[in-house]
Amino acid sequence: MILESKNLKLKPVTDEDYNSYRQIKPSEEFYLMVGSDPTQSIFLDDNKIKESFGKLKGKKHYWLVYLASEIIGVAFLHSFDEVDRRARYAVGIYNEKHWNKHYGEEITHKVLEYAFKKLNLHRVDLRVLEYNKRGIACYERCGFSTEGVLRENAFINNEWHNDILMSILFHEYVVRK
Repeated sequence: MILESKNLKLKPVTDEDYNSYRQIKPSEEFYLMVGSDPTQSIFLDDNKIKESFGKLKGKKHYWLVYLASEIIGVAFLHSFDEVDRRARYAVGIYNEKHWNKHYGEEITHKVLEYAFKKLNLHRVDLRVLEYNKRGIACYERCGFSTEGVLRENAFINNEWHNDILMSILFHEYVVRK
């Protein structure tokens, strides 16, 4: 399902997205914020790009985020549990030229609307690295509450870092709307 907001289009991954996907050049800070190593980026190798794209294509609840004709990020609901009506959320905006424009909020609001109104979820949670202050602020503005800290849960650049566990429940979402 395509999700559209004021500025953005969240589109399930299809073959027609491949050429745009190949052009993605995430910033080094993007990798740091998601806990990855930029030297291991899939975007450095054509075979890895094809493999990664193939894994995304056709996945339920995964979207490429377009600003006009440019892919600026990705959003997805994963660890989906239909019985308990919950999912884990992740979003990333690849390049700093699109940061501080509230696109993360715009994306998150659309995904939460879809999660709660279309999928009838009760809970959406996420993990965010403690040093990702911009991400935490975005999630708080979207109604997520901190539930706890996963201490030294991520090993990045030869150091241990904490993950913050955050969530929003259906009734909290409804009150905000």
